[in-house]
Amino acid sequence: MTDSDTTARPSGGAAPKEVPSLLVPWLLLVGGATIYGSFFSASKFAAEGGVPFMAFTFWQSAIGGVVLLVIATLTGNLPRMRRDHLMSYAVTSLLGVVLSVIVLAFVASKLQAGVITLAITLTPGMTYLFAVLARVDRWRLLSLLGLALGLAGIALLVIPEGGLPSGDSALWVILLMVVPVCFAANNVFVAVVRPPEATSIMRATGLVVGAAIISFVLMMMTDGFFPFWEMPGMGFWGVVWAGGINSITFFCMFEIIRRAGPVFFAQYNYVIVIAGLVWSQLIFDEALGTWFWVAFAAMLAGLYFANLGAKRGMQEAAAA
Repeated sequence: MTDSDTTARPSGGAAPKEVPSLLVPWLLLVGGATIYGSFFSASKFAAEGGVPFMAFTFWQSAIGGVVLLVIATLTGNLPRMRRDHLMSYAVTSLLGVVLSVIVLAFVASKLQAGVITLAITLTPGMTYLFAVLARVDRWRLLSLLGLALGLAGIALLVIPEGGLPSGDSALWVILLMVVPVCFAANNVFVAVVRPPEATSIMRATGLVVGAAIISFVLMMMTDGFFPFWEMPGMGFWGVVWAGGINSITFFCMFEIIRRAGPVFFAQYNYVIVIAGLVWSQLIFDEALGTWFWVAFAAMLAGLYFANLGAKRGMQEAAAA
């Protein structure tokens, strides 16, 4: 220890805790969410190729699970089979993949894409609410302002184009609300329930493999065994594409939540919306009008204030 180290430490007390940097969480958030934004294009290709929604849920989980198992084996991070670990895998599989992907795939042909996008972006607000109720976070004006601006950006993006559906579609909108609730509950569960000696690779692998096991049973009960590789054209590639996305997304989720908490991770959904629209424009040549850029500016402002709120929360935790 140098003299400067000694003088920097307050006399008679412990050294203050270092506030963790948000650089790595931000890189994981932007990179992972940008990749996940292409999930909607992949699922569209699979649906148009004739892959049933239950088979799609299984195969994209199975492919992602195989990729993560290989990585976990090579790095010595195979999922542990203890009871608390298995419980964690089961809950995160149901919330993070099985229930949410089944609902998304089921309502995709019944609702406008803008409405589905709007529902998914409710995840950050619900995550923040659940985090406060679970005492993982507390009420913070900066976080509330960031989340409000993000939601305002989504509203500016979606409502001018199509608005909310009416009539018979109302039932599907109610069902769709399962998705942001599941995502938010999963975010907070991952932060609160941390099995001992579980790395991000272990937890991501356990989640995706668990989702594959659960959805395989459901697929056999509904569609029977579905060989997706026999589908022509982009139906096959849509499933493979979605599986690769899974292997990246859930590692990013666990690592971001471990480093910065569930409320910071909830901003993932804002980046997903922008990325999803950009992917759609690149792949399907969908034009981006003036409202897109207005919404983009609002969401950037939302991310800025949400980042300040997350940083403030980390400073408070370090000072405690």
